[in-house]
Amino acid sequence: MSTTPDEPHPRAHSHLDSARELAALMRDFRHGTWQPTGLEHRLAELLAQSAAGTGSLTAVSVRTAIWEGSMAAIHENGGRFITLLADLLPQIEKPDAAALHTAGLALDLVETITQTAPHRHPAPPPEPCPCPSEAGGDASERPPPPRSPGTREDSRRLRVDAARNHARLLNAAARLARERGLRHLTMEAVATAAGVGKGTVFRRFGDRTGLLQALLQRSEDTFQAAHLSGSERADGRDGAIEQLRAFGVAAIRRYAADMELHLAAEPSPDQRYRRGPRRRYHERVSILLGLAAPDADAELLSHALLGYLEPALLWHLSDQCGLPLQRLENGWLELVSRLVQKPQPHAT
Repeated sequence: MSTTPDEPHPRAHSHLDSARELAALMRDFRHGTWQPTGLEHRLAELLAQSAAGTGSLTAVSVRTAIWEGSMAAIHENGGRFITLLADLLPQIEKPDAAALHTAGLALDLVETITQTAPHRHPAPPPEPCPCPSEAGGDASERPPPPRSPGTREDSRRLRVDAARNHARLLNAAARLARERGLRHLTMEAVATAAGVGKGTVFRRFGDRTGLLQALLQRSEDTFQAAHLSGSERADGRDGAIEQLRAFGVAAIRRYAADMELHLAAEPSPDQRYRRGPRRRYHERVSILLGLAAPDADAELLSHALLGYLEPALLWHLSDQCGLPLQRLENGWLELVSRLVQKPQPHAT
């Protein structure tokens, strides 16, 4: 890759290289050793917004973020984030299975970044003059002046305004859903209720599915905090089994409480398994199943377990077949018990 504003890093990366760097950056972010600047946070917001409707990053969205960052982002945090995007771009332009997995990891990272406030770095100390003497030398070689504090304040205000507008749109959508039902929840109706242009709603959420997914995010955050918090290991095999049992029961109850919204927000089949929440569920269930049944193909069988928790299936069983919620929960517990070959009592 050439060192232009659109492509700031010359070295070609493989999928494995990018996946490792994504994992390292996510780890550093969670440990606090890498904190995105305001500009990097803005680029992550652009990418997350562009993926709201489809559940995946595209070459167009990555190019847009690189263009937005331009050469300035190379100097943010050593340029790790913008370089990672530049390395990712050629891989997702002609995607294969490995590229889709890497793009999914990248989307997980940008979605995680957008859920936190940007880090405000202190102004760097002035660099020494590169010329032979303080008075001499070419003025063009001197370091640029530090950014104006007013610029940082304007950027912070824009982020606050964006968060306020986001909450305003979601509150309007939630009110419409309660009063008129999801069938009448359209992008135009939300724009009217919030007093903004229709284009604002489309830019924020991408499409109606993105809007519905954003409405679900509130309960999603609570669910993930309780059942997907961190990557800590369970306390042995028994602990893994108990966490696996609790995960499924909680998921069934959550879907039952808001089934209409879950069904309306269900992505298309080609995007269903690429969305961030589904990937995180699969990762967590794979870890727990691997601990509970070390000899099992945890990566594959976790898909089978999650298939039992698909909203469409739970709706069919509860609404069309008339099965009570307790029976659905007991079915999950029995399925887990048979997979891990450890009989467990039914829920009470």
